[in-house]
Amino acid sequence: MATAVVFAFAVADGLSPVVGAAPYDVLARQLPRMLVSRLNGGGDRGVRFFPFLGPVDGQRSFLRLHEFFAPEVLAQLHKQGEVQLLCDGMFRSGVLQWRILDGTALRVLSSGELAFDARQPIDGLLRIEFEIMGVLGWTGRPRPPCPLEGEALGWFLVLKDALLRVEANLGEAPPDPLRPARRCVELCAENEDVQQVLLDLAGLWLRRDEQRVEVGHLLVAFAAREVGGVAVLERLAALLLVAGEQDRAADVAARAARLAPEKQELVERTAALLFRLGRDREVREIVELARQRGAASSSALAQLAAVCDRNDDPETRDALIAELAAMPDLPVPVARLVVSFLLDDERAQLARSILQRALAKEPGQAMLHFELGRAHLMLDDGPAAAAALRRGMSLGLAPALATQAQRLVRLSAEPGLWARVERIDRLIAAAGFAQAFRELSALLRGRRRVADLWFLFGLVRHKLQQPRRAERALRRALRYDADLGEAHNRLGILLVAKGQVKAGYTHLERAHRLAPGDPSTLLHLAQACALLGRSAEAQRHLEAAGQAGAEPDLVAAVRRQVLTSRA
Repeated sequence: MATAVVFAFAVADGLSPVVGAAPYDVLARQLPRMLVSRLNGGGDRGVRFFPFLGPVDGQRSFLRLHEFFAPEVLAQLHKQGEVQLLCDGMFRSGVLQWRILDGTALRVLSSGELAFDARQPIDGLLRIEFEIMGVLGWTGRPRPPCPLEGEALGWFLVLKDALLRVEANLGEAPPDPLRPARRCVELCAENEDVQQVLLDLAGLWLRRDEQRVEVGHLLVAFAAREVGGVAVLERLAALLLVAGEQDRAADVAARAARLAPEKQELVERTAALLFRLGRDREVREIVELARQRGAASSSALAQLAAVCDRNDDPETRDALIAELAAMPDLPVPVARLVVSFLLDDERAQLARSILQRALAKEPGQAMLHFELGRAHLMLDDGPAAAAALRRGMSLGLAPALATQAQRLVRLSAEPGLWARVERIDRLIAAAGFAQAFRELSALLRGRRRVADLWFLFGLVRHKLQQPRRAERALRRALRYDADLGEAHNRLGILLVAKGQVKAGYTHLERAHRLAPGDPSTLLHLAQACALLGRSAEAQRHLEAAGQAGAEPDLVAAVRRQVLTSRA
């Protein structure tokens, strides 16, 4: 059984708007809503608000009453079952009439008429609240009145009405639906109720994917006021992110994290956002604040380690990695980061232990199996490496990693082969092609049927400006493994450069089928398509390369080549 239903108030015809106050139709809804909130005392004491809704110009909207409804009509409308009390009111010139009805007998229990000033609307509200509490037999002091007054209170009520309209999905939005929010930011942004309503409204507009730019500007203006507690700042930062205002979101999140460095999730989210934006100094500051409070989580420490690595601070990074490695229960992303640093430092034994602990709890993590395979290879345990890598591939590695895993499986077949190939890979990355050539020549003796070695031999020959010998080596690699995508890709590049575009396209297309997510192959395919006059296909490959993570500068350069070939 509901305790009471408070209806929207009626507004007599002919009332003129009051400068500096909310319009009467807003007061007619928002004062009863505020009355209900006050009577419920921040909880639920069974008091309900009933707005009048119906068609207006063919759209569902708020109805404006011009007179009291008969008690029998009110009883039919509210649909709350048995109700102790019904309450409604009506604005007349300078007057607010009100009445309280028995919800069953529908007789008037109390009524009155108050002098009413639209610029000070709360005064009348407190009197009605006192009367309802008396009829219900409730004791105690009413809640303190709203601290806002004058124009600020007027705009706050308009803001609440705007939120109610959006929540109810009513009619068309006014020409400038965010004006009440902007005015509240200007007049009363420090008020906690205003902050909550403003963020609720912004969140609804963003969820509807409307007014996105305008909401972003509103939130930026609110952030500039530098008001609000931690909870408000967290919500504001999240909404700024949704609105596309990353830097402002980071500013607000950092402000919240400085206020509450003991909140681990807040510090983690903030550090991750700041790291993505390259704001490393602030990451250090916030994580160190959390450490001083004894509240730095493993995720926060891992983020700090990544900052140290990016800023050439290996001593601090290694100390953090040692601290993390000693923790018994690392989250999967943290375990992956720690292991990547350990493997880079050739500390495979410790990395393997961490991976095995993590996989005992998260056996379905493909990347952990991939890293475990790498650790086994470093420890020269080929069968275990192959098993871990195959398990990672079966669970679903990203395309580029799946290609790498297949290569590592092949290299795991012979003890010590991976370590020697890894050294050659490092020489090639450092442009040490002559030394790589010598070591490959020695490695190929007795291993003439290893396709990966012939591919590397072809790659080095190509880098040494020996295209004919490079082509022979690459074709030999494909003789031993027709599905070696890297060899098809490199051979396609070489043939296109020689002017054999159609043959090069064939190999590049095969490489693309074998590794659909390889951005390098997609870019070279786009070049080959342009040379063959297939402009539309070239554009598709360019778009796919960008989505696959190709460097924007490279995509732009190839796009210019495509446009030039069309001209």
